[in-house]
Amino acid sequence: MVTPIFRSVALAGLVACFGLGGIQASRAAQAVLTDPLTSWPLNFGAQGTSMMLKDGFVHITMPTSGVNWATYAGFNFTDQDSSVTITPKTAGSDAGLIFWATGPSDFYFFGVSDTAGTFGIYRHVAATGWQPIVPFMANPNVKTGATAVNTLRLVTKGNLVSLFVNGQPIGKLQIQAPPTGGTVGIIGEGSAKAPFDYAYSNLSVSQ
Repeated sequence: MVTPIFRSVALAGLVACFGLGGIQASRAAQAVLTDPLTSWPLNFGAQGTSMMLKDGFVHITMPTSGVNWATYAGFNFTDQDSSVTITPKTAGSDAGLIFWATGPSDFYFFGVSDTAGTFGIYRHVAATGWQPIVPFMANPNVKTGATAVNTLRLVTKGNLVSLFVNGQPIGKLQIQAPPTGGTVGIIGEGSAKAPFDYAYSNLSVSQ
């Protein structure tokens, strides 16, 4: 039996408890969004110089010290089983899956660092910027290095968020879900050392 390890973070009325162990990996029954990201999704808006279709996949690429994201407009999820696969084409910093996005710049972010072998949960609020929910912490299931493929999955039920990396459960999180849920998306961030390029594939949501 695995004893859960909890850490709590209080942020402007939001309380999060993070635990390890005791997560069920069974999939939700019905797929409501399945996009291989092999063509440009109109739900992401227009392509640009830092987010585009390249070599058959959606990419986020930035020069240095940049961050960019896109949310999948037209959808709204409360309880969900969401996943995306991320491949760094060059050394980056971190990239991940957006969830519970209630606006273009208001969302939660489950990400992994392909350089450090860590994962974290953050919230972005348009008016105030980034808020750490679970600061980046090491996990052996996160693959590292250029071309290392990481599949991120999260399952929400009410205020409970269960996290998976590469098919393995890595933790669960209790936070206050938006009353009406939100959509999903992708995000990528680079360091100050070099440009970065992330490829994204197989964005899906089941309920």
